[in-house]
Amino acid sequence: MYLDDYVEGLTFQLSPISFTEQEIINFAKVHDPRPIHVDPEAAAKSRFGGIIASGFHTFYACWGKWVHTKLDEGGVVAGIGMDHLRWIKPVYPHVMLYTTLVVDKIEIKSGGDYGVVHLDVFIRDKDGELLMEHDAIVLVAREGVEAKRAK
Repeated sequence: MYLDDYVEGLTFQLSPISFTEQEIINFAKVHDPRPIHVDPEAAAKSRFGGIIASGFHTFYACWGKWVHTKLDEGGVVAGIGMDHLRWIKPVYPHVMLYTTLVVDKIEIKSGGDYGVVHLDVFIRDKDGELLMEHDAIVLVAREGVEAKRAK
């Protein structure tokens, strides 16, 4: 996808993913080694009643699912920021995560070869309960622009 392919309200629904308890522990041992993410006994005694995924694990995995679609590979120059990230409910092992991306707005300077696409991202469970939400702000080129720059 290139800049002109994006329209406000365009929605993408990704195939669901889930984590095993061991995947949660392995990620957290390296990136977020709190007991609720790495120690089953401590997690069982916590307010969560068991191991939960690090919010960053959920974020990375769901964003990675989008990147792996390669839908935006041609036009994306780079991610340039986020204004909002919320972890609303814990993610437990084997909970299916359903990710929806919605184009919120597009900023283009008149005649520009590049624009900024704002995506709202929602991660829900199978019952539609919102678990996490964030935005993504992405610099996107018009078709052919990056090819011209490479010459």
